[in-house]
Amino acid sequence: MRTITMTELNQRVSAVTREVVETGEAICVTNRGKVVLRLVPEPVGSSDPLASLVAAGRATPPRARGSRLTRRDPVPLSRPLDELLADERDHDRF
Repeated sequence: MRTITMTELNQRVSAVTREVVETGEAICVTNRGKVVLRLVPEPVGSSDPLASLVAAGRATPPRARGSRLTRRDPVPLSRPLDELLADERDHDRF
């Protein structure tokens, strides 16, 4: 990974960004010897955010494919939900 200074980036911003896009290689930008910025090209072609993160090495794909979640049956309530919530709100006030 190539490193440039903030001054060089400010003077050649178009050329540096073009280089990142064309080569696909990230560039570190330093300010007073410390890395403060990393220019990284955007992954091409994937509209899936998870696939983009996996391609960039920032995430790992799930190990198990297609976990099967089942829906639970609705829980019967003793009173309507609005009444239960109103009672809870009144109870919290004091």
